[in-house]
Amino acid sequence: MENRILRKHTVEMSVVCSDLSLLENINSLLRQKGVISVEDDYGILHYIVDGRNNRKEVAGKVTSIRPPVESDPKQEKEDAYLDLCIRNVLREYGFDMSLIGSMLVYRALYDSYKSGIPLAPTMKSMYYETGRDFGLSYQQSERDVRYAITRSSLKNMRSRAAMRCIQSRVERRLSAADPIE
Repeated sequence: MENRILRKHTVEMSVVCSDLSLLENINSLLRQKGVISVEDDYGILHYIVDGRNNRKEVAGKVTSIRPPVESDPKQEKEDAYLDLCIRNVLREYGFDMSLIGSMLVYRALYDSYKSGIPLAPTMKSMYYETGRDFGLSYQQSERDVRYAITRSSLKNMRSRAAMRCIQSRVERRLSAADPIE
């Protein structure tokens, strides 16, 4: 056994096994997914996050992990109403929902309202976060969103201004009616 002094705020992980293929499988899973979970004897999930390839992406992976939530009919109704509002507003502005960029805009707005966290302060953050969910790079996300905006009636606006315009219309639509009634 080797004794080491760990610095404050550091984490160390050791995997000890006699099977080399098991270690290779763990390593390949971490390289592909970037995160794996391990359940302990008490049923608590512990996450192992890999930051070798892109350290900036690690924070997004950690914050995007959500525990499973039991379904609630009231919540499902509110989610369906939110979905309907966002889709209707995007259609009003002439967004073609068959375009990936339109789906990225939809996803950013939906996730923002669902989590209660405002839209990312910069478009760069939004491109990165939503593009990651679709397996797109930052550049691909940016291009697709800009293309979707230029095909809509907001074509003369910058991307951030267009997002604010869409967001304010969705907020007005959400505050106008109560989906529970």
